[in-house]
Amino acid sequence: MTVTRPRLPSLGVRRGARPRPLILLALVSAGYGLAQLLLLAFPWMGIGWDEAVYASQYAAHAPPAPYSAPRARGVPLLVSPVVMATDSIAVLRIYLIALSSLGLFAAFAVWLRVRDHAAVPLAALLFAGCWLSLFYGGQAMPNLYVALSAVAATGFVALGGRSWATAAGLAGAFAVMSLMRPSDSLVAAGVLGLAALAVPAWRSLRTLLGIAAGLAVGWGQWMIEAQRDFGGIPERLRDAGEHNVTGWTLSLVEHARALDGPSLCRFGTDCGPVSPIALIWWLAIPAMAAVGVWLAWRAGRPWPALLAAACGVALALPYLFYVDYAAPRFLMPAYALLALPIADGMTELARRRGPLLAFVAAGLGAHLLLQGAYAYGMIKANENGRQRMAEAVVELRRLGVRPPCMVYGESGVQIGYMLGCESQGIMQRFAERAPARIREAMERGDRLVVIHADVTPPGYVADWPEHDLPGRWTARMAP
Repeated sequence: MTVTRPRLPSLGVRRGARPRPLILLALVSAGYGLAQLLLLAFPWMGIGWDEAVYASQYAAHAPPAPYSAPRARGVPLLVSPVVMATDSIAVLRIYLIALSSLGLFAAFAVWLRVRDHAAVPLAALLFAGCWLSLFYGGQAMPNLYVALSAVAATGFVALGGRSWATAAGLAGAFAVMSLMRPSDSLVAAGVLGLAALAVPAWRSLRTLLGIAAGLAVGWGQWMIEAQRDFGGIPERLRDAGEHNVTGWTLSLVEHARALDGPSLCRFGTDCGPVSPIALIWWLAIPAMAAVGVWLAWRAGRPWPALLAAACGVALALPYLFYVDYAAPRFLMPAYALLALPIADGMTELARRRGPLLAFVAAGLGAHLLLQGAYAYGMIKANENGRQRMAEAVVELRRLGVRPPCMVYGESGVQIGYMLGCESQGIMQRFAERAPARIREAMERGDRLVVIHADVTPPGYVADWPEHDLPGRWTARMAP
């Protein structure tokens, strides 16, 4: 009697063969999500200032916080499905963790069409392992999505306009980028557009139309909003420049000091000295990217690696030489794109076995351990303060703070968002006299709460009833 065994699906891996790059990329993306969700206990961290501004724009439970000229509408649109349904920050975190993991997979999967090789999932791992990617993956901030859309857009250009589907993908990538940070999308469009014209294999009308269509989405929305809310396009550009302290400058030292945190070197924040270990890591990035481009050139396939490197460097330059302060997240698109030639070089070096393989393995391990430690430290440092903020919100609710209300002061935007109140935050000091929005709230009879901790409260609240809140906050309520 003959017994026939059923044939099982191969799952893409042959016996004795290496896993396919697509499977490796899926594992990296899943691991990225799990690292945020489990190892760092991220979903229970409270909300930050910028996040509260973005989330409040379409929230059902809270009025929109004041929206400044440099901000774009990408993040509010991204989180709107959640904040319109619930005020749970944990649900918002889980949603963003899932979205960032899927985005990582989708962006780098485009590069598997350029080169179906293990270097692509390795590049995704290098970027996902950065503390910035771990820290911001579950946060309502634009920079990760700029980075991922830049990776995808560069990959679509490297495909050379093969079809209208490729052009549509390119348009989608630029639509996301321009909605998140319009200025970054212009830089990327300049580099990729020039590359599409200069390299014969990439020269395609479809590519140029895809870039233009994507830019039109974000920039069209930005210009309509400029006319409606900021008095016109020139006025919004001027306001944005003043807010971001733009002009020819040199902020390399500030960025070097912030390599291991904090998240912002501005408003009197002490960013500490430059960490030698972090500096070595930082200097290794351009060195390894150059090695990757050189090895790709020797292998006869230089253009994709060179394109990723050129676009990454171009996206970093404005933040190093035009913005007069440092926030490490500004360089995320550069790190994501430079990961591609770095991973290409690492895989080429690893093929030589012996000491070079050991060097590559040690470098990868050191990168993941160092950046993981930085991510854990950053999350813990923020978690403690935000937990105390949540406890203060519970106490304010107990004291009867309910809409209609206005919260003014330190962490006022976050506390206002959680309470469902109007809000106005301060960074360094209170205004000498009550701002117009505060006076209007008082005239309407809204419940006005002034929150302060490290900043001296304004004189006009000196005789208001004072309440000590959990943590370091004090509340003064208008009688």
